[in-house]
Amino acid sequence: MPNLKIGKVILGRAPVVVGTITDSEVNSGKLKDNIFKKIDIVEIRIDRFKDVSIDYITSVVKKLNASLTNPIIVTIRDKKEGGEKAITDDARFEILKNIVQYIDCVDIEINSKLFKNIPSFFHFKKKIVIASYHNFKNTPSNAALEKILAKGKKSGADIIKIAVMVNSRDDLAQLINFTIKNRKKNIITIAMGDIGRISRILNPILGSLLTYGYVITPSAPGQPPVNEIMDQLKSFDPEYSKN
Repeated sequence: MPNLKIGKVILGRAPVVVGTITDSEVNSGKLKDNIFKKIDIVEIRIDRFKDVSIDYITSVVKKLNASLTNPIIVTIRDKKEGGEKAITDDARFEILKNIVQYIDCVDIEINSKLFKNIPSFFHFKKKIVIASYHNFKNTPSNAALEKILAKGKKSGADIIKIAVMVNSRDDLAQLINFTIKNRKKNIITIAMGDIGRISRILNPILGSLLTYGYVITPSAPGQPPVNEIMDQLKSFDPEYSKN
């Protein structure tokens, strides 16, 4: 069975680092900075744009696509799961349809009403689909996490992303064990918060397909900068150093 890819980046062989940006980075003229050559994939958070009109969003994403060789993940996060702006599902879908030709992957919340339209549309366009779940309060039980994973698999998503707040070392250990157990199922796991910061390094070594850091501004609690993640991975994972 061939490895899953986002653009030209092969997943599962070694940790893959995603740099999260918004329109401010695209418009800053910094897309040619060396940091963008080092990270594997760029995630653009459209819910954090200063302007969420379709024309503006399309111009920014088109510029990003033309400026970088990195694959692009697009996210328009629902406010219920950490999005900055309240954007309706209909509006989110219209935005995605207008920019699909400029991106490689879409990340949509598995529990949103919008998600039911996502896998068929994006797979027809030959794009990768991430079904995501974000919990900014706590770490659900193992049984609850397994249900989320099963729901994502049943939906037809290519990757299931689970990001939860860890409030103790026990929470962190639970998520790490969940990652190891399900590492063959195309998952991304992230422990948010200060206690979970180590998950950005440890989880991708143990089987989480992607790890996320910020380029200029954090987009989640405990999220470190991408250069810190890359330096740590070089120290601890020989497979990452070969990339």
